Amino acid sequence: MKNSYKSALLFLIGFLACIPLYAQQTVSGIVTAKEDGAPLPGVSIVIQGTSTGVVSDIDGKYSISVPNTQAVLVFSFIGFETQRVPVGNRSTLDVSLATETSNLDEFIVTAFGISQEKKALGYAAQSINADEITKTRQPNVVNALQGQVAGVQVTNSGGAPGQSARIIIRGINSLDPSADNQPLFVVDGVPVDNSTIESNGTPRGMSNRIADINPNDIESMSVLKGAAATALYGVRAANGAVIITTKKGKSGQIRVDFNSSLGFDNLAKLPELQDQFGQGFSGVRNDSSFWPSWGANIAEENDPNYVYQDNWNRAFNTGMQFDNSLSVSGGNEVATFYGSFGRLDQEGIIPFSTWDRTSAKLSGTVKASEKFNFSGSFNYTNSGGNRVPHDRFLERMMYWSETTDVRDYINPDGTMKTYGNTNPIYDARFATYEDNVNRIIGNINLNYSPTEWLTFSYRLGMDNYSDSRTEITPGPMGIDGEVPLSSTGFLEETRINSRDITSNFYITLKKQWNSDWNTSLRLGNDVFERKFDRVTATGTNFVIPGFYNLNNTTQIFASQGKSIRRLVGFYGDLMVDYKNFLFLNITGRNDISSTLPKNNNSFFYPSVNLGYVFSENFDLPSWVTFGKLRASWAQVGKDTNPHILGATFVSPGVFPLNGQVGFSRNSTFGDPNLRPETTTSVEFGTQFAFFNNRASLDVTYYKSNAADQIIPVPISDATGFSSYITNAGEIENRGFEIVLGGTPIERGDFRWDVTANLTTNQNEIKAIREGIDQIVVGSQFGYAGSRVTMILKEGQAYGNIYGSSYIRPGAPEGTEELNRDLPVLIGANGFPVRTGNQLILGNAVPKFFGGLRNNFSYKGLEFSFLIDFRAGLEQYDQFGNFLSAFGKQKDSERRNDFVVFPGVLADGSQNTKEVWLGQGVGPDGVNYGAGYWRNYYRTTSENFVKDASFIKLRNVTLAYNLQPNLLERTPFRTARISVAANNIILYTPWDGFDPESFSAGAGGNAVGFTGLGFPGVQSLFFTLNLGL
Repeated sequence: MKNSYKSALLFLIGFLACIPLYAQQTVSGIVTAKEDGAPLPGVSIVIQGTSTGVVSDIDGKYSISVPNTQAVLVFSFIGFETQRVPVGNRSTLDVSLATETSNLDEFIVTAFGISQEKKALGYAAQSINADEITKTRQPNVVNALQGQVAGVQVTNSGGAPGQSARIIIRGINSLDPSADNQPLFVVDGVPVDNSTIESNGTPRGMSNRIADINPNDIESMSVLKGAAATALYGVRAANGAVIITTKKGKSGQIRVDFNSSLGFDNLAKLPELQDQFGQGFSGVRNDSSFWPSWGANIAEENDPNYVYQDNWNRAFNTGMQFDNSLSVSGGNEVATFYGSFGRLDQEGIIPFSTWDRTSAKLSGTVKASEKFNFSGSFNYTNSGGNRVPHDRFLERMMYWSETTDVRDYINPDGTMKTYGNTNPIYDARFATYEDNVNRIIGNINLNYSPTEWLTFSYRLGMDNYSDSRTEITPGPMGIDGEVPLSSTGFLEETRINSRDITSNFYITLKKQWNSDWNTSLRLGNDVFERKFDRVTATGTNFVIPGFYNLNNTTQIFASQGKSIRRLVGFYGDLMVDYKNFLFLNITGRNDISSTLPKNNNSFFYPSVNLGYVFSENFDLPSWVTFGKLRASWAQVGKDTNPHILGATFVSPGVFPLNGQVGFSRNSTFGDPNLRPETTTSVEFGTQFAFFNNRASLDVTYYKSNAADQIIPVPISDATGFSSYITNAGEIENRGFEIVLGGTPIERGDFRWDVTANLTTNQNEIKAIREGIDQIVVGSQFGYAGSRVTMILKEGQAYGNIYGSSYIRPGAPEGTEELNRDLPVLIGANGFPVRTGNQLILGNAVPKFFGGLRNNFSYKGLEFSFLIDFRAGLEQYDQFGNFLSAFGKQKDSERRNDFVVFPGVLADGSQNTKEVWLGQGVGPDGVNYGAGYWRNYYRTTSENFVKDASFIKLRNVTLAYNLQPNLLERTPFRTARISVAANNIILYTPWDGFDPESFSAGAGGNAVGFTGLGFPGVQSLFFTLNLGL
């Protein structure tokens, strides 16, 4: 593998040494597209300052006579950026033209896959192209959006192979703890499933389903943010939409593209850990103790059998990714095709964690006549791997002795090698959880235009997948002295089947009334249906060791859940264009949902947006190239989950029980008068271009209110139920999005492009139904009273984290928020005094986030970097809580010190009492019990709710593209080599693993809890791209 990359590099260097240079008055060459290296016919080549020029032929070739060596050639072509190149002494001058990036002419894919000119939109929308998607080498396409789109917050839930990533657009829009606040994903006009179904019990870091899409097959991704942009998609796009357009064939020669990438992953960040104390308790060595790090001083023991093992660095592997993709495309004016095959293999940093993806895609278009055309695509993916119990791995690492080698985990007979505690690597190897997902996404599109002004369109799409999961925890092997992972053993087989069908028919009427007025009207109907089925069978107590079959267990329990959801929509969309500077767009949609009561299941919502290009009407300074104002108002409805209305029945969790079968009444009751949620949004924005499109600015203000929130609320047990699903709240999000772009330098072959975005978001819970004091989103365990809870209350921001704290005597009575600047109350024993009263310790929603991308290019050389950041948020560090409980954090090296805690006594005087931090009887004769960290520090939540801001070098890439004069001597159309690094933490006050990782997974809303999740990784990639 490595030899092939070396050979390719030597091959390129060898050609670089053979570039001939000549000096003549006639200049010739080839003009190609920088994006794919294809020849460009029809390019205008003019001698600057004259009218003398030529046009490139069908192969992109040209030849022109110049008067002298001082001549400058101007290369221009519609849709591409103009280049001015000095001739000098060169007789051969090959030029690659970059795609035009001007905001004036940019088109963006909007609802139903319709491409619209960006300047005509009355709302904010952004897109990223194929190069920006694949440059970061992210296996999950959601991560490709990190830092690149304003208003979009992407968060990795961890660094496990195939692990999910969460995307939120313009803040969290639901008060329901179980709601999925993520946007709708649409692939080639077909809405697809992006759910994350986490494992039962121990989290395993499962994939969000959009990870099934091969990034190498994607042409572009457009992000539609507000309700005005997504109104045509209806209830499914209430949280925004991400429109994915895959690559298509183009007329011309058949093209073959091959991409190969080899990547290596390492731990992004490790908490500061102590290395001075080993196994035991109260400073006493005990090689069989449960306590891993409260023992004797390692140096003082001076024993080769009692040394620091550096387990936290040695337990993790160097992960690896190997990604290969091959595509073939081509066609003519009548038909085009695109086919691809991809394979990704990934090994994680936690031993035995794996994930792979095999993908195949075939698409084509046929122009049967001037009036009728059709197209279709078929995408098959197989994905899955071994999902190690990552939070259990990290928990077992907490318990594992720092003076016992964690890598020496298995005996010759296959049993676990241990002093008593469970070895985390043995558990990762044998407590397996394997998933195998087969997925098909397909569509067929028909378009018929009987006249120039009328088009009938129909699209049928499907998204089917099956997910087979097997979880095994081995039981005893029957060997004397073994320490098994389980006393009985455990086997669970899960089968998930999901089928989505989407049917969409619409009529498009276009009319150019005169030179001033142009209109387009679209009327349509779409139907959506999802069927979901999940069956789980669980067996315990293996009869024959090592034979993992349900028939080999003495107890078997089964459960099954089925659901079906249907949605029928009718919509209309009117676009009015006046003189190509004033654009009015009015839409209306009516949805009928199967999940709502019959009397309320049909609901209508409108939207209107206006764009005004004022630079067409006013004499602006010469440095202002383009100016536009836009505004929108929109409403969008939202339904709920299927089968929740009224009283429902469920089967017991353990089933059958004593031979009894049947159902019991659900403890949740759904309001029979449930109404759809309604989100109302307003948006104002402006867009500028300066200095002949060398710089641009886009500013957006948005505000959305999601009312009639459908959430479960607690009710009296006297009703026979514990919760009631009803319309019970409203949440508001508002903020600004700023996007800057520019080309600071463009001289000859050198070009520097820069884009930056900044988003601010403020949210507020505007209302909660009368009689409901609060909504609990979730909580996370902490030792001895340090548990934290995310609680929603009316008038507060979403994301507040409540927990215990130290008493502050100066705090106003009745305060709900901790003021860390106030002095702490110190008890008579000299230690801080804790209170169990729950106060707001921080908020988990960032106030600011954004990104900065720079691209530099010189001839074939490219260098780029992407920096992203988030600020103004706090998270609960459960890692830190566990580290303090077991004496593993760096600060615990002070365990033999005396300190005076700053603070005040009950009488208001300053504390002066000196106390010992260690365990047991101190040098002063006082018995300090389990010591400061276990008695006082680990018990208090405020010690672990910390600033989780960061600045990351999300990606840095160095690449070289072979130039045309080199390529013409090879069989390749294009050739590119690159090296890239991802997820380099530049700054964070967070003392722990990667602050971006969190335990809830992509489908959860409790983002402020890190848990003991899979740590984040930083990556290094080497990539080769070849085109024929």
